[in-house]
Amino acid sequence: YFQRPCHSNSKIHITIGHSTVVGTVTFFGGDELKGTAKALVGKQIPPVEFDTSKDWKYDDELRAGGKSLGGPMLQWALIVFETPCMSQDASMVIGSRLDLDINIKSCRIAFYGRIATALDADDLENLSTYKVFKTKERECVIDRVTDERNVIVKNLLSKESDMTRVIGLKVYTKDRSEGRIESSFGKTGKLKVYFPDGVNNALKKGEILRLPLKRYVFAPQEEKKKLVQE
Repeated sequence: YFQRPCHSNSKIHITIGHSTVVGTVTFFGGDELKGTAKALVGKQIPPVEFDTSKDWKYDDELRAGGKSLGGPMLQWALIVFETPCMSQDASMVIGSRLDLDINIKSCRIAFYGRIATALDADDLENLSTYKVFKTKERECVIDRVTDERNVIVKNLLSKESDMTRVIGLKVYTKDRSEGRIESSFGKTGKLKVYFPDGVNNALKKGEILRLPLKRYVFAPQEEKKKLVQE
C-alpha cells in the first residue's frame, strides 16, 4: 500500500513498542532472501538470526513485492538511530514516513519486521563485519587476437596503474565466455587474457570484454580500493 520511494541512506521514523525515533536505513539482501520470502508468504515473520558470514547485495531502496514483481519480498534493513532506543530481542519494528503531508490520502507505513541483531556503539564503528556489497563493471577492449584462446586487451587500466591489481580476475564476452587476466603486456597498460575453455564465438579486435566487480559498502577505506569478484 505504500506507494512512495524509500531509499537506502534516507531518514525514516521507526516505531518500537511505545517509542518512535528517527533513524537512517540501509536496505540489502532482497535477492538472497527471495526463497525465504516465498516460504513465509501469508505467515507472520518469525525471529531470524542475521548471518554475518554471507555476502548480501546492497539494495538502493525498499523493494515492492507481488505477483507482477516476481513474488513476495523480504529485505534486511540496517537502522542507525539518531538517539538510543530501548528494545527487546525480536521486537516488532515499523518504518513510517510520518513527515509526509497529512492532507495527502496515502499510506505512510513503509515496512515492518523484527529485530534480528541489536548493535551498540562499538559495533557501529566496525560495520565491516557486515558483508554488504554493490556490483559494478569495468570494460576493456580487445586490441589483438593472438589465437583462439589468447587476446591482448587495452583500456582497463592506465599505464601508470599497478597491473597486479587485476591479475587473476575474470572477464567475460557478450555471450558469457569466461577469460582470465594472466599478466601485463608491454608498458602501455595492456594485458594478456586467456580463455581456458575456449569461446562460443570467434574473438575479434575491438570487441568489448566485461570485468564484473564487487565493492563492500562497510569495508575500511583501504579495503574498498581492492578489486574483488565472486
